[in-house]
Order: sequence, then structure tokens, then C-alpha cells
Amino acid sequence: MAENGKVTSGDDADPSKKPLLSSSTDYGSISFPEADGYSLSQRGLADIVAQKQTKALSAFGGVSGLASAVGCKDLSKGLINAKTKEGAAFVEAQRSKYGSNSLPPPPSPSLLALVLEGLKDPTIIMLLVSAVISLVLGLGIERDFEHGWIEGTSIFVTVCLVVAVASLTDYAKAKEFRDQQLRLEGERHVNLVRSGESTIVHPGELVVGDIIRLAVGDIVPVDGILIDGSGLKMDESALTGESDLINKAVYTGGGKESKADPFIVSGTNVMQGSGKMLVVAVGCNSMQGRILARIREQETEGGDDDDNEENGGFLSTLRSFFSFGSADVEGADLMKKLDVLAMDIGKIGLLVAFLVFLVMFTTWLNSQFFKGGDCAALVEDECIPHAACAWSHSSGSCVRTWTAEDISTVLDYFITAVTILVVAVPEGLPLAVTLALAVSVRRMIKDSNQVKHMDSCETMGSATTICSDKTGTLTENKMTAMRAFLAGKEHEHIVGKTSGEEDMNLGKIILESSTSSDETKALVELLSEAILLNCAPTSKVNSTEAGLVYEGNATECALIKLTQQLKVDGESLRQSFKKPNSVLDWGEHSIPFSSEKKRMSWIVEKGDGFRMYSKGAPKAMFGSSTSFLSGLSGSVTETKPLTPAELKAFNEKIESYQNSGLRSLAVAFRDFDSVPKDGWNNNKDLETNMTLLAVFGIEDPLRPSVPGAIEDCRKAGIDVRMCTGDALSTAVSIGKGCGILRSTDFDKDGNPKEGFAMTGAEFDDRVHLKDGKAPHVVRRVFDPEINDAVDKLAPQFLLDEKGNKKLDMEAFDKLWPTLRVLARCQPEDKLTLVKGMRKSQLFMDETRCRSLDKEHNIKIFPDYQVVAVTGDGTNDAPALKSADVGFAMGIVGTETAKQACDIILLDDNFSSIVKAAMWGRNVFDSISKFLQFQLTVNVVAITLAVVGAFAYSESPLTAVQMLWVNMIMDSLASLALATELPTKELLDRMPYGRRRPVISKVMQANIIGHSLYQIGVLLWVLFAPQTIPFLDPPITHDPTQGSVHWSVFFNVFVLLQLFNEFNSRRLPTIEKLRSTVSEWNVFNGVCSNPVFVAVMVSTFLAQIFIVQYGGLAVNLVHGGLTRDQWLFCVVVGMFGLVWQLIINFLIVRLMKSSSEEETNSIEQSIRKMSTRSLGDVKDDTSIDDAESHREKSLPQANWDKFRAGVRQGNIYKDMMGGSSFRSGHKLGSIVKTRLDDQKEAKKKIEVSEKLFSSEKSLKQD
Repeated sequence: MAENGKVTSGDDADPSKKPLLSSSTDYGSISFPEADGYSLSQRGLADIVAQKQTKALSAFGGVSGLASAVGCKDLSKGLINAKTKEGAAFVEAQRSKYGSNSLPPPPSPSLLALVLEGLKDPTIIMLLVSAVISLVLGLGIERDFEHGWIEGTSIFVTVCLVVAVASLTDYAKAKEFRDQQLRLEGERHVNLVRSGESTIVHPGELVVGDIIRLAVGDIVPVDGILIDGSGLKMDESALTGESDLINKAVYTGGGKESKADPFIVSGTNVMQGSGKMLVVAVGCNSMQGRILARIREQETEGGDDDDNEENGGFLSTLRSFFSFGSADVEGADLMKKLDVLAMDIGKIGLLVAFLVFLVMFTTWLNSQFFKGGDCAALVEDECIPHAACAWSHSSGSCVRTWTAEDISTVLDYFITAVTILVVAVPEGLPLAVTLALAVSVRRMIKDSNQVKHMDSCETMGSATTICSDKTGTLTENKMTAMRAFLAGKEHEHIVGKTSGEEDMNLGKIILESSTSSDETKALVELLSEAILLNCAPTSKVNSTEAGLVYEGNATECALIKLTQQLKVDGESLRQSFKKPNSVLDWGEHSIPFSSEKKRMSWIVEKGDGFRMYSKGAPKAMFGSSTSFLSGLSGSVTETKPLTPAELKAFNEKIESYQNSGLRSLAVAFRDFDSVPKDGWNNNKDLETNMTLLAVFGIEDPLRPSVPGAIEDCRKAGIDVRMCTGDALSTAVSIGKGCGILRSTDFDKDGNPKEGFAMTGAEFDDRVHLKDGKAPHVVRRVFDPEINDAVDKLAPQFLLDEKGNKKLDMEAFDKLWPTLRVLARCQPEDKLTLVKGMRKSQLFMDETRCRSLDKEHNIKIFPDYQVVAVTGDGTNDAPALKSADVGFAMGIVGTETAKQACDIILLDDNFSSIVKAAMWGRNVFDSISKFLQFQLTVNVVAITLAVVGAFAYSESPLTAVQMLWVNMIMDSLASLALATELPTKELLDRMPYGRRRPVISKVMQANIIGHSLYQIGVLLWVLFAPQTIPFLDPPITHDPTQGSVHWSVFFNVFVLLQLFNEFNSRRLPTIEKLRSTVSEWNVFNGVCSNPVFVAVMVSTFLAQIFIVQYGGLAVNLVHGGLTRDQWLFCVVVGMFGLVWQLIINFLIVRLMKSSSEEETNSIEQSIRKMSTRSLGDVKDDTSIDDAESHREKSLPQANWDKFRAGVRQGNIYKDMMGGSSFRSGHKLGSIVKTRLDDQKEAKKKIEVSEKLFSSEKSLKQD
């Protein structure tokens, strides 16, 4: 068999090790090429890459020989195109022989498995056991065949219904996740070469022997061997854990080249360069496939180790049980807050259930056994025949004895307690969250948002800042060359003066500008070659009925479009420069684009020598050029030296382009008489001494929807910042056009005010700490004279223990609030901006916040910033990961960026980000609506259960009835309230802060208000049903199961919840209640949600059926209720709608606005945080640790301000209120407004000074 790629005999040397793949002997009659002991079987090919077996390449005559052996006869053309019948058959044969590039999906839980999982729930098990005992007692012991089966069977049926609904929901949820993963997988693509043509295909179509192109940002889907590449560097950290980039080079045989690493492993990222690769291992045979197979194998064989974790003992468990809420969850995401809330509700439910059982059982035990019950009054002759009584000769009285009925009674108490627990435990909360997220994720695709991580959808609703790219996000990414300085002349696209007049495009202008045909022909030839021969082969402009369609890089497509305007056949031109038997698409050598050099070049054979065409950022090209094309004399080019005066003129021209919002690009060339001595690969001076050919101004029009979307963000309290690689003047022009820079952000001269727009170099220099003692180094520095970055000597940055630059938070906080445009932005600048804003506690500095509002009309959100960021490149991945929500571009984004993000923008449109924010807020509101509804039901149900236990020694609601209520308030209510569609009004309020409590003040008012109303009504029905008016005959007080009394009670309870669902649909803010009448109407927009209507109608019909026909099966009166009784129940339920209006009126009159509520909540959180930072240090924590924790929680700047405020007498610490420190400015304002007694204030200041002094001395000790 084949072991490690070599052919051996017998089994594996170590039979104890299970092989990852089948050996070559498993392939039956299929034969594989062999050479020098190496086999090209599936396993053998996989081992060649995995073990980097260069000897195997030599054995088959190099990469071309190995390619021929696996079916690829021509590396320049690849396999036969599968579009032909012959090609399709060949590709299918390759797939049958070497395997398909697909992995079996992970097993999905079956519906039966989910049902069995649901039956493992402790409360469900207790109910089922209780049902069994009830059946045994009723049928086996009491022999009551007429009624003894009813309660047990009813519990069985209801439990089955509850489990079925929960299992179906979980099954749908699992299917949703699976479908989402399949959709994401379907979005992947790869550039494939077959029959010499490049096509974009799904990775699943790849087979062994295929040739694929590699470009920056690609995540390689298969194992392969490099056949052509330049400057290719791979990130293999996903496999090796090493962060260093790995150089890849083509294998050419012996000598120094033999040490080259041409092996490319699946799952790795292309970070630099480009190339082509021969596919040698796919699917389960690739490295990534083998790892995934082993992981799934371990998941199948391994168990859950959670049970082996040590607990903290009984006392720790008890302490944890009786602790409600968590300080650690403050500032956490919604999911963690809901987890804590659900746990607290469950704890309360368990305590109440235990209390109810204890009260009912002890009351019954006392009355029946300690007091004798009915037996106590019986004489001996009456006592002896009684089944539950016995005569005691010692006491001379009749005493109570245990019977089967007593066991049934105790069991009823236990069942009631368990059902209270079932109702209290909020199983519907995770269901509501899942439904809200699942519905949003599915519908967000229609708004061009493909969500990868469901929780990011909700997080986006809290976003306070969006850091957006420019190209393709704010602009259309439909670039067109509008201006050009070529051969000493300026050329400009002329727009038609009227709607009927055609534009004079730039190509037509250039063609008509020359005076002779020879000059025109030479100019067009030179320009076309410089463009078409120095573009990525994947960049194309295709003509369709809908117009021109760009493929690949939009900037290159703009230049290719120009060559089409010049009437040049690009494909023919490229084919004329293609060399036979070369893996390159044309020419001799390519130098891929790099962000460091900011240019790319391509070398072709020209006449008796060679010519290199280069293009890139103008300033990078200017620095590499020594002359420029000044004109043509016939077909002969004329050049002039690029003197400082000429260079200044070029820079002024570039600046004029950029001020017009155009992206600038320069093109140059250089001629070589022969191949350089060191070859094309090893010559670092190739891109020097060039001749500047042309400078272009390329327009990327602003998306029409962007200005409106940015205005929507501003209304919604979301700041938009633009991070772009364009020049500062271009970025400012675009920022002004789209509304990111407002008119008030400019000075009198029309320039952005200080701090509103800057380059990445200036930002980097101002926000990081410098090492003044270390020697200066050459690094990127902002030069104010040219308003751009240059490399020159400057102080080194201070680095932390991880080697990252240390952020100066005080300087950062001075900068970021006004910053709106960051030009020449590098990925690390974006990362710094994102991390810094997320850490900033500027909102605690009240004086600065007021100053920003007064001077610049900039309002700082009173909580930590929640940052969303967009990115498209591989280097954007860290920023996408660090942000609260990362958006990757679906069209121009690299695979690496898409893997790192949370949401993929399918249309690369900024407006889609705004829609994501709207959906996120809708998710939060949907969950809050359900939470408000459920907590109201919980409060009412638990209160009545306790009252019933004390008053009647049993719950007014039986187990079956409570399970029905549980289904209404869990599964059905979550379905109804979690499927509301978002409206644009959601953007008319500020975001929710990180520290906003899950239950807002408005929600508290609604929960308390409706709970009081419902409890009042139900207590009336429970204790005085005979006083209910307009009922003939009146309801008799009969607190027993199956009576009219308790049937009406049950019906009123359910209908109160049903109508309260309408109230829960609306969750307005106080401002909205004060200003908008429609917010008082709970039926507003109800028909827009058919799911809600269907749930309400079906629940009401089901309630009618249960009450009228349920009878003893659900412990209700036989025959149901009368029309008048139903009318009373409905009227009482509907009055809950009127009660909501009363609650709204009280909210408007008595409560503060939501902005004040939010601010107060944030301030309370800040106090708690500051208290923990300074005062609440545990006994086992050192002073150094406390100081470190304090510095992390409170920036040094605010700490210094606080101390300065103490010294100046502007703040105080209220000793009676505990340790509650604030910034000096904030407490200073409180002192000035609230303290009239200056002497008292002075005493408190002195106390604060002493506290600081003792803390300082302790630290020094």
C-alpha cells in the first residue's frame, strides 16, 4: 500500500494508528502512476503536499511531469473545458478517480433526536413521572375507571404537545443554521483556468489536475503545487499557529532552487503576490479535509467533559443560587444579559414552587393529621367503618390514617408546584431570541445583508459609529477615466450640455487630439499596451444588453474601458504577446501589486529588447521616474527630464484631480536591451529610471442613496466616519458630497476644521506614545507641507509586551470625536481607530462632551462606543475581527475578509448597512416585547399560585391549564411577537447603550401596571365571583376544580394574556408617546404581520374549544361557559387595551424622557464601575493589582482630572453613599448646584484627599 506517498507492502508500520484516508489498494481496478516508490494515488498526492516531498517532484520530472501524470498535459492551458462533451466526460473521470472537492456535511439532528432531548428536561421528567403515578393511583389503586385516567392522560397529552412544539422549533432553527452555512458556502468562488480560459467557478467544481489562479485575499480551497508566481507569500497560521508569512516559489529542480517551497495547503491565505497552482488534492484528501474529518471523528467518539468539572462545593452552589444578577454582565451583549435574567427568573420560580408545595402540604398535613380532619368529630362506632379513620384506644379518639387518596393529594400538590416551575422557567425567551434572529437573518438577505453570526444582527442595532470604506461602499465602484495628462497635453471627458447630446468620452477626445495619423497610431499603441499588458488577467469589461459589466479590479476596468473607447482589441493584443509553453498569460515576467510599493509592473518582449510597463500611485511613480513623455514626433516618442519644476507641475495636476473628487493613477514604462544579469526575479532595481507616460483622473460616482442614508444615521445617533486609501483632498471632496462632512465642519476658507479630516500618517503619529530616549528610525510621518505621508527619521513608538504600539488614550480622546475622514488610511490605522473608540471612556467627561456639543454640534453617546466597520482587503481582517460588527464587501471583498467578518454586504452598498442597523434594532425590540409579555404572565401566575396555596391549599390553575398557559406565553407568543417587521421609525431614536438594562423603565411600568390590573381582576373573580354584574344566574363561589367558578377564572386569565399580546406589540419611547398619536394605537400595523394575526386567531379558537369541550380533561366545567360568562371574560380582557392607555398617560405624566432615563442608567453603571475600580478590592487582591484594574477601568487622564478636581475643591465623596467616584468635572457641577454649605463641602473634600493619600502610600509600601 502507499505509505507517506511511497509504495510499500503490507499494512501500516504502526497498526494502532488509524489512517486518515483509505490506502491505494482500496481503489479497486483504478491504477495510479508510480515512480521511485512514489504513487500518485489520492493518499500519495496528499502526502506530497502535506510532507513537502520535493523528491517526489523530481521522480516525476518536475511539476510539469507530475501535472502530465495526473491529466494536465499543458500547464498554460489547464484541463479541457467542461463545457464541451469531451471535457465534461474527462472532468467527471478525474472526479471519479481522485475524488470530488466536497466534504460531507456534519450530521444534522433528527426530529426524533430533538424530541428525545426535550424529554430529558428535568421538569418534563417530573411531570411525566407525576402523570404515571397519577394513572397508577387512579386506575390501579382507586379503581376509578371513569375519572381516574383523566388527569394523568391530560398531563401526558399536554407534555407531548409542549415537547413537540419545542422540538419542531429547534428542528427549524437547526435547519436555518444549516441553510445559512450552505448559502455562505455557495458564495465562495475560485478563478479556474481550463482550455486557456479563465472562469469563476465554485470550489466544488475543482478536480485534481486543474489550474487555479491565486490573488491577494484568496483562501485556498485545495492542496496544490505552485507553477507560476511572483512575490507570493502565504499565511499558514491557521494550520501551524505561526504568524510569519511563508514565501512560496516555483520548483525548478536542483541547485539552490531545490530548497524552494512550492507546496500550498488548503485553508491558507494569500497575503502578498499572485500566481497559479496545480491542484493535487481535493475534498477529504486535502489537508483541510483531513483535519475536519479527524475533528468530526473526535466529536463522534468523544464525550462531554462538562460533567467532570469540579464544582465549588455545597456552599458555593448555594451562594450562586441565591445571587441574582451579575456585575460582570454589565456592558455585556444582550444574549449574556438575557441568560442572567432567565436564570434569575428560574431561581425565583423554583423558590415559589417550593414555597407553594410546602404551604399546601403542611396546611393539609396539619388539618388532616395533627387536627384529625373529619375523623376528629367521629365516635368509635362511626370511626371504625371509615376508610380514612382509625380508633385510637390510647387517646380514646378517632384519628386520621394514610390512604391511597392521600398519596394522590400530595401528588397533586407536587404536580402543581412543578407546573408553577414550568410556567416560571422562561423557555420561550431563547426561543424568541432565536426566532427574532432567524427571521431577521432570512429577511436581511433581501436587503443585501448576509449574516454569518446571528448575534451580530442584534449588536448592529446598538451601533453608535460606522467606519466605512469609500470605494464601492459610498461610491458605485463603476470607475471611468475622466481626465488624462498624456504626451504633454491635458485631455478631459466632456459631458453633453443637454440630455439629448452625447458625452465626448476620454478615448474619443484623445483620438481627435493628434494632428497626424502616425502620431495617433503610435500614441494609442503605447497607451493601450501600457494598460492592457499591465492588468490582472481577471480584470475584464464585458458588453451586455444592460451595458458594460466590470469583472475584477474596478480601477483596471476603467482603464480597459478607455482602450475600448480607443477602439483597441484587447484580447488580440494580449495574445500577440503570449509566449509558447509559458505559464504566464502573456509577457516575460510580472511584478504583482503590493501595498508597500503601491505599484505593479509587467515585462514583455518588445522588438529586439524588453519593455516594462508599470502603474501605481502617482507619488510612488514620480519617485521611480526620471523622465516623462512630452510628445510624439510621428511614431517616435519624445521625452524630457523630470525636473523639480516639472514634478511640481505634475503634483499640482494631481491635486486638481483630487480636489475634483477623482482618483489619480500614473502609468510609466522602461526599456531594457536584454535580460538583466541577475534575472527578472532577483533584481530590485527594475522599477527605477522609468519614463512617465500618463497621469489619469478616474471618477467613481457617489451612490445616489448614500447622502440620504448618512442623514438617516445622523438622526439615529450613529456617527459615520470614512476610512479610505485615497488622497486627503479626494476623500474630503467625497466626504462633503455624501454628507459625512457637514457645512459646519469647514472653516471660512472652505477647508475642513482642525481634526475633522486627516491622513492615516498624522493620525498614527498623534495617537501613539513615543520613546524619546531611543534613537530615531525611518518611518511613516505626516508632512504638513505636502499634506501627505513621507518616510523620514522620527522618534520610535513605545511598544507593549506583545510588540504593539501603545495607544495614548488622552490624545486619542482629543482626536476621535471630531474625526470624520481618515485618508491614506492603512489597515493598521483602521484597527487603531476601532480599538480606541471601543475602549474610550470619553462619555464620562461631561465638560468635554458639553464643549463638543456647543462648539461643533457633536453629541457623544453616553456609553461605550459600539463600532461597526467595513473592509474588503485581506489586511482589513484584524479590524473586522476587532469591531463589534464587521462588514465585508460581497463583490470586491477578498475571501479572507469574508471569513473574518460578521455580515457580508452583497451589494457593497452603504445603504444596506443602515438597513442592518434597522433590523438590529427591530431584533432588540422584538425580544423586549416578548420579555415584557412573558414577565407579566410570570408575575401574575406566580402571585396567584401563592395566593391560591395560602387561601385554598391548591393552585387555582391546574397542571394541565398551566401547561396550556405555558404554551401560549412561550412558543406561540414568541412566534407572534418575534416576527414583527422593522419600520423606518426605528431610526428616529438613539441607539441602545451597552449598559442599558434589559428591562427599561417603560417596560417596568407596563409590566407592573398590567400585573396589578390582572391580579386585581383575577382576585375579584377568585374571591367574590358572585359580585360580578350582569350575570344571570350569578356565579357561585365554588373554589374547586371543574366548577363554573374556576372555569371562569381560567378563561379570564387566558384572555387577559391574549389581549395583552396586542399591548406588547408596541414598545414606544416616552418622546414618541408625547409626540405621536399613532404610538398609542396598539393595532397600528397589525395586519402587516400575518404571523401575529394567525397566532392570535388560532389561540383564541383553541381557547374556545378547550373551555367549551375540554371538560374534566382540563379540569373545567362540563359543557363550557354560557354566552354571558364568555362576554364578561372578553370584556375584562379587552379592558386591558384601555388600561394600556391609562398606563401610557401615567408614563407621560410621571416619568422622565428616555434620553434622561438612558443617561441616568449609564451614570449608575459608571458609579458602579468606578466603585469597583477604586473601592471594592477583594482581600486577596494586591494594591498593585487594584491600581492596575483601576487604570484599566478609568483612563489616566480622567484619574488625573479627578485628583486635580479634589485639589481645586470642585468634587466631593459622600461618605454615607459608599465609594462612588466620578470625574472631577462631573462631580464639580453637582457640588456647585447642590451644596450650599461650603464648610460641609470642605470637610468632605478633606476626607477625599485623605483617602487618596492613604491609597498612594499603600501602593508605595
